[in-house]
Amino acid sequence: MKKLKLVLAAGLIGAGVISANVPEPRAEAAAHTSYVANNFRGYYDQLPEIKAAWSSDMDIQDDDYAVTRGSAAAGGGKIFIIKNGQLLALNAQTGKTAWKYGAKMTLPLLYQDGIIYGSTQNGTIVAVNAATGKGKWSAPTAAKGAIQLLIDKDQLLAVNGDIQAFNLKDGKLKWKDNYSERFYEPVLAAENLVLAVDSVSGAYTYNILHAFDRSTGKELWQADNHRLPIDAGGGTLLAQRSGNLMDLVPLTTLDTLDAKTGKSMKTTEYNPAGIDPEGALRSGGIAWIDGNNLYINEGNKVYGYPKNSDPAATKATYYSAAGSGQSLMYAAGPYDGRVLFSDGTSIYGIKTANQSLVSYYGGGDIARFELLGHGMYIARADGSVVAINLLTGKTELRLKTTGRGYGPTLLESGMIIVQSKGKVYAFKEPASLHQK
Repeated sequence: MKKLKLVLAAGLIGAGVISANVPEPRAEAAAHTSYVANNFRGYYDQLPEIKAAWSSDMDIQDDDYAVTRGSAAAGGGKIFIIKNGQLLALNAQTGKTAWKYGAKMTLPLLYQDGIIYGSTQNGTIVAVNAATGKGKWSAPTAAKGAIQLLIDKDQLLAVNGDIQAFNLKDGKLKWKDNYSERFYEPVLAAENLVLAVDSVSGAYTYNILHAFDRSTGKELWQADNHRLPIDAGGGTLLAQRSGNLMDLVPLTTLDTLDAKTGKSMKTTEYNPAGIDPEGALRSGGIAWIDGNNLYINEGNKVYGYPKNSDPAATKATYYSAAGSGQSLMYAAGPYDGRVLFSDGTSIYGIKTANQSLVSYYGGGDIARFELLGHGMYIARADGSVVAINLLTGKTELRLKTTGRGYGPTLLESGMIIVQSKGKVYAFKEPASLHQK
């Protein structure tokens, strides 16, 4: 300490500023009242911003889950939104309003085969000609608070806790389910059934898969401890068994169920990691079908099998981004020859052809991303959207929005449609990301 004081004093003497009134310099640490971290512009912040081809306000959804589900629908060269309580059809290329319909309209919206379906705030389901904006029908029976609309052959299903089926031709109510409890998760239709899952709580909580006759709405059977089916055909359903406190189901287990009775016809267990099920402390991975392959996600790993193979006699294909050095979990894919992993701030991909690792993004908090064409469209928490080429890893563009919460990014008539809270933006799909 003495040596340091002498050096400081000598420096001041050399400058000719020492006087009797100047206190002796002291070597002290600065006060711990400041912190500097990411005080610089990141790579993605320096990318040139593109201007949206067009944008439009739309009614703000107070429910963040509704925002996440989406506030717009697309089809037939148009984008459909709710603005000032009206259903609007916007030209996907120009954003110009093609027509307006109704009053006090609300989400969700569903487009299929030239018809846009929606509902009013009082629960009236409507069908509107997407080309002309003329009403086709208004259902005489309300389904207030619907969170899902689903086309099942000749009927429209509206889910608002109950399941109601409306005739596609005239909107007349065909049936309402006869189950006493409410459904809060999406439903699906397969094998002449409408299928839904709910949870029952008591000493412990477990799932129940419900099957309703698609013609009458009458419940035909229940299957305890099962998720919604991941495949269907030939009078059967392929449903994963779900774990509970009393039975964790440590191995990913798929039951082939008879669609008429719900009885298990075949059970297949998958153990790609070769664990000891007796000592397992968690349930197995989540399975899904994609084309002719079955995939299982277990944390930061994805395993793949040929769809109808015997797992006991088949070696699983294995995908993991552990080599990134990041703590990543499965995010999306396989898509465009990539399986994607993320930790919410970065994205890595594994090429399915050779298992090589690709770094796609490391630019901070991710709100969500969609894979469209050869592009990955990342909605960032800072309100910007970046587009990345899945094949090359190159960042193609950046669009600034007003958003923090986003709905799904859509592709319609060569235009990328971005939904942020209360606003929709459109820009031309980059040619390099277009998938022929």
